[in-house]
Amino acid sequence: MKLKVCGMRESTNISELLKLQPDYMGFIFYGKSKRDVADGLDAQLLNAFPSSTEKVGVFVNAALDFVKEKVIQFGLDLVQLHGDEAPEYCADLNASGVKVMKVFSVGESFDFGELEAYKPNVDFFLFDTKGKERGGNGELFNWELLNEYDGGIPYFLSGGIDLENIESLSDLKVQPYAIDVNSKFEIEPGLKDVERLKELKVRLLRASQ
Repeated sequence: MKLKVCGMRESTNISELLKLQPDYMGFIFYGKSKRDVADGLDAQLLNAFPSSTEKVGVFVNAALDFVKEKVIQFGLDLVQLHGDEAPEYCADLNASGVKVMKVFSVGESFDFGELEAYKPNVDFFLFDTKGKERGGNGELFNWELLNEYDGGIPYFLSGGIDLENIESLSDLKVQPYAIDVNSKFEIEPGLKDVERLKELKVRLLRASQ
């Protein structure tokens, strides 16, 4: 099971986290987010990333040209779409050569039939908890709902994942391809606690065995 750490922003914190070799690191390009990178992201640092850590740009209902511009500027490997983007939008990005992950918010119930139109043009799905914000709410949804998923497209799991609940992931019938953590491992918005993330990697390895 792979690890994605999202909501990164500060250069020093990014460099510290790289030493842990997370599989994915996420950067939010959304002005309404407390973790928005704004104009402060170091393109030189990102373009020097090791191939072992893929760079993920997180966007919410952004113009296609804006997304494509950021993909080029920061050498993004994967685009995470956290808004109401249509299947055609995903197809356009996918055709441009970047990998695409479409996010779906899960409440007390979820209709997995919603995924069908997206399957031809995405590489991953991400299931997150429905909440006030577009991600980063730090709340769990009922993971048992995921046992209804057919597993046709690999998925990332997000929403309230912490050291205390990570090992219960092993109970899922269709295992996540990766977990995506953010607010539960922060000192403040955009600044991650690297020591707690070290412990997470240990427990994630245990849960994956």
